[in-house]
Amino acid sequence: MRIEAVERLDLADIQVLVFAGGGNRCWWQAGAVNHWLERGWFLPTRLLGTSGGAAVATSFLTTGANAALDTCQRLFAANARMFEWKHLLRLRVRFAHRHIYPQWVASFLDTEHFERLRESSSRLSVAVTRPAKMLGLKGSVAAATLAYLVDKFVANRIHPRLPTLLGLRQDLLELHACADADEAQTLLVAAAAAQPFIPARRVAGRIAFDGGYTDNAPIPPAQEGLHTHTLVLLTRRYRKLPTLFRADNRYYWQPSRRIPVSMLDCTARATVRDAFALGESDARDAFARNELCIGPSVSS
Repeated sequence: MRIEAVERLDLADIQVLVFAGGGNRCWWQAGAVNHWLERGWFLPTRLLGTSGGAAVATSFLTTGANAALDTCQRLFAANARMFEWKHLLRLRVRFAHRHIYPQWVASFLDTEHFERLRESSSRLSVAVTRPAKMLGLKGSVAAATLAYLVDKFVANRIHPRLPTLLGLRQDLLELHACADADEAQTLLVAAAAAQPFIPARRVAGRIAFDGGYTDNAPIPPAQEGLHTHTLVLLTRRYRKLPTLFRADNRYYWQPSRRIPVSMLDCTARATVRDAFALGESDARDAFARNELCIGPSVSS
């Protein structure tokens, strides 16, 4: 992948916005995009996302990111620990994410909000991972975890290759095409079903789990020809790469520094508002530097 630093990007030219996964780190995306919208920007007609990024993208089509953040903080504040001790007596570890995450998703994607989403001019494609046929679910999760570690500590690629070589496949499903709010919630939870925190779900007749296991930053299929108008919002900080850059004709924007939040913490200690604030600050600074703009007539 050839990396080219970008000095200035006009958000008005973006036709596809990609929300990478990353658990609580996705609140950085929420803060940044929320600031863009406050400056008069409009969401493009095509959105892609997986894991927490898909949920954050959904919130912009329903209640708004601020309401979703408030609910997240309330749920976390009421939760004392990440797993339930009582299940250890049966030699099981049950993580609190299993019930907190679906509750959070339901807060901005109930029946009323699902209808609002279907009426939106923006369409969200949600990426899930399908198990490798030869490995089954458990084998696929183990292989995907290994591939994640290799990518993070060895290859350090934005778009890993190893998961697909092991037989895993990423499937893009349209959220607005779900039959009802329950089905839409199942899809969003499946897209964030990182084992063992959240169990896999059956989506469209097949088992699905966290889309980030295949590619944490899902991109439009090549045949759509939208690469030159695609912006990917990363949640992992790549220290050797520019903050704003282009690769394979796609634009990428990453946090100015490591996002100050634990990816998986779901207790009152989770600093999700700090992650949101960094997104706002990075967006504000990018406009001040004229690194980002909204149309040629908008000044810094």
